[in-house]
Amino acid sequence: MHLVHRAKRGDTDAFEAIVRNYQNFAYRTAYGVTQNHVDAKDVVQESFVKVFVSLHTLKEERTFPTWLARIIVRTGVDWLAIHRRARDVHMDLTNIPSNQRESQSVDTRIDVQRGLALLSMEHRTALLLRDVQGFAYEDIAKILDIPIGTVRSRIHNARQQLRRTLLGTEGG
Repeated sequence: MHLVHRAKRGDTDAFEAIVRNYQNFAYRTAYGVTQNHVDAKDVVQESFVKVFVSLHTLKEERTFPTWLARIIVRTGVDWLAIHRRARDVHMDLTNIPSNQRESQSVDTRIDVQRGLALLSMEHRTALLLRDVQGFAYEDIAKILDIPIGTVRSRIHNARQQLRRTLLGTEGG
């Protein structure tokens, strides 16, 4: 968190290092909200601008990852409200590695992405923050600004719905 301290004092090199260190984390979080590669990249860029402008307001440097995730999630939600046109569920599968050796592995990944796309944004975001990003329930509650019981409920319901979807596609 030394970088955060330096960046708060105006050190642009430290801020650039923060961006490099958190770029993948930011993209995964934004993609979890938007489910679209291009939108996620735009959300990440806009989020880091917001971080740069408001970094001085961060009280505890150790909470930076949670604070960053909160900015990304809120920016993603706002981005979707403003930029996403009414359309059918869009599946952006461009992030599936082209060098996958086993088609079964690719099929499984496609099924999981389709299942995630069927979840509400609230359920998908909570699930991805927990299972992909590894945040604790308490941190997810702070990021999403909801009670911890709601976090637990959303994650449980998301897992159940995803499980039902995957079992339905495997049998069909």
